[in-house]
Amino acid sequence: MISQILLQSTFIPTASARTTYITIGIIVVSILALVIGNIIGNGRKKATSGGGYPSTGTSGSAKPKPIKISKGKFRKSAKQIGLSSVQIKILEDLALKYKVASPALFITSPKVFNITMKKAIQDYDSGAYSSEVKENYKMLLFNVKQKLDKSSVKDKKIATSRQLAVGRTITITTPSGEKFNSHIVTNLKDYMCANIPMKQDGSMLRLNKWEPVKVSVPEKGDKGIFYDSKVAGYSTAKGIACIMLQHSNSIQASKQRNFPRKELGKSCYFFKINIVTLSEGKEVVRKAVIDDKAKGRLGSVIEISAGGCSIKSPNYLNRGELLRVDIDIEKKQTASVLGKIVNIRKVAPGTAIMHIQFTKMSKKNMNSINSYIYGISERSSILDY
Repeated sequence: MISQILLQSTFIPTASARTTYITIGIIVVSILALVIGNIIGNGRKKATSGGGYPSTGTSGSAKPKPIKISKGKFRKSAKQIGLSSVQIKILEDLALKYKVASPALFITSPKVFNITMKKAIQDYDSGAYSSEVKENYKMLLFNVKQKLDKSSVKDKKIATSRQLAVGRTITITTPSGEKFNSHIVTNLKDYMCANIPMKQDGSMLRLNKWEPVKVSVPEKGDKGIFYDSKVAGYSTAKGIACIMLQHSNSIQASKQRNFPRKELGKSCYFFKINIVTLSEGKEVVRKAVIDDKAKGRLGSVIEISAGGCSIKSPNYLNRGELLRVDIDIEKKQTASVLGKIVNIRKVAPGTAIMHIQFTKMSKKNMNSINSYIYGISERSSILDY
């Protein structure tokens, strides 16, 4: 604009006029410099994201830098959840070997530890280590896993049964203590509809209206919730015959077991252990004797954990009795464990489910059970939760 005015004018500038034009020129240049500076500044701001963290140079939003936690603070947190000095050192070594930003992530993010633990066990199994070293290391990792699971408190709280999603599996317990599995067909404002469970004789479960029941809902990682309800009636929803259950706002968390369980569904043989009294000189001692020559009783392992299992059999033993169980956890490998029957539940005439608490087993067998439960050799496992 200024140049156009100068070209159109026949006025010959004086010395003072020249000074004026020079001053104007300096002002214009300064304004342009400020405009260009603002443009560059805005461009730099757009190049950053995630609350001021620098861009990684890849497409999408930038990931924030990991929060740095001192070694002392990490160790203090680890001790608070019950980890020993050896277990803390293992987490630090795992973070270093597998390039995890901080061992503190193993505590705050269970999935990070799950992925890393799975890699570590697979690497040890394929490594040139002695059998004893492998089993000791795996047992340490499984113990750490169990402690981290117990310390995890990130589960979403459910305040009412109205929050339960359609399709969720539930267990209905009758006043007599019988348990029946079902699933939620639809969840309405005043009650939920679940498919009517089937009894052992093939008939549908029919309870009286307003009869009290207990509803339990299993969660991942061997957790769950339960609440008291009543039968509001029967109906049909989505073409399915349903039992209508009253809602509850008093939801309770079930006690987490010491060891997670997993369905097995494999046959097993179990042998009764007899306690005999023997005289050894002047002393009288009691010893456990297993009659290996006797034919083992056949059963089916329904669920198993590192702490016990449940076995269904028509040849069940009595509560309180001791036994040895031979289970094929892995192909061509039988795990023999000793246990005690802590409960019996009859499910049909002449058939019962024995709930067994393991009392003794080798490290190798315990690691085999844990490897099966956590799906160490599987692509999809409980570790992916």
